[in-house]
Amino acid sequence: MKRLLLVSILTLGLLGSVLPSGTQANGQSEQPTHEPSVIYQITADGKSKKVVAQMPYMHRGAISPSGRYVYTERIGYGKDDPTVPYLYNIQTKKLTQLSGFAKWSPKQDTLYIQERGGIIRVNPADGTKTVLVQAVPQYPVLDFLVSPDEQYMAFSRKNEKSGDASQATHLYLQHLPTRKMKINDRYAWELTAYRGIEQFYWLPTSKKLFYRTKDAYKELDLPTGLKYVHKLYAFPSYSMDMKYRYVLASNEEYLLDLQSGKKVMLQKEPQMIMEGQLDTISWSPAGHQFAAEQFFRPSNSQDSYMMLRYYREAPGFLLPFGGVGLSDYSPYLNKKANVRLIGWAKDGKSFYVADWASIYSSDFSPEKLDPYLQVMEK
Repeated sequence: MKRLLLVSILTLGLLGSVLPSGTQANGQSEQPTHEPSVIYQITADGKSKKVVAQMPYMHRGAISPSGRYVYTERIGYGKDDPTVPYLYNIQTKKLTQLSGFAKWSPKQDTLYIQERGGIIRVNPADGTKTVLVQAVPQYPVLDFLVSPDEQYMAFSRKNEKSGDASQATHLYLQHLPTRKMKINDRYAWELTAYRGIEQFYWLPTSKKLFYRTKDAYKELDLPTGLKYVHKLYAFPSYSMDMKYRYVLASNEEYLLDLQSGKKVMLQKEPQMIMEGQLDTISWSPAGHQFAAEQFFRPSNSQDSYMMLRYYREAPGFLLPFGGVGLSDYSPYLNKKANVRLIGWAKDGKSFYVADWASIYSSDFSPEKLDPYLQVMEK
């Protein structure tokens, strides 16, 4: 579990008529046994790592800007068991259950929580709560994201009484200092049964918002209010200094130097088919270095594996936890771990990864899995 080169995600697995090994005949899943989740801090040069926290087993999360708190989630194993959000205080080692799914403010240890269809803001140091978006029956908040300058919050609500699905989802912008808000778009959007699919992306300048609709990616230019439709494979991703943009095309993956217009090639087909594109790119708060997860390859029936790739400069990278040669990969295929990037330190000199509890399809009730053995969460 503690082999840090690899990151596990749920794979397609092998379909069959027998129940997964962790399930009972009544369709309820037995509670698996897990080791504690461990948080590591890795220096930006990849030469040093240290344990900063050990906490009860969890499956995913994000560290606060100061590195003091971890927002985290535990997936329920039974067919009716929900995913439960928690806040962990690294200093006091206290774990607190939260009232809803949450995200950190970009610069401060402030937690925004999606609570009962509305949004509240919480100061974890003293527990102070502020209601930002009132909960309204039949008009729940679907997702939200605070801008990098912390001036605006984008969020979407769905009018469940609307007879026109193409206009039922409403995009709001709220000015956080005054809490004033208005609708900026109406569009179609489908709620999925899978956690972790982002619906918004802010440009580092906070001047543009990208958001996902049912059929396309759209862009809202805040200074002009104009909207644009893009045919993209994924959200754009820019370095904090706005010098590079990560681009994923149908047959290639590269960094675009925004000053020279040149491509810094990462990979082309067939390499992309064998290894997959970068995922969960986490840019440093300063400059243009980043750490990223990259799909490696699936095991025969359970986990898939991912590598951590760290870029010191645009053209170069290293694997902080192992060698870079293909011959170094195979020993790790016998180990299963769920290691994920969870954020950068404020000074950009180190980043954090968490060794979470592994996610095996055999641990879950069959009714909680889709035909490809991916977990569907409530």
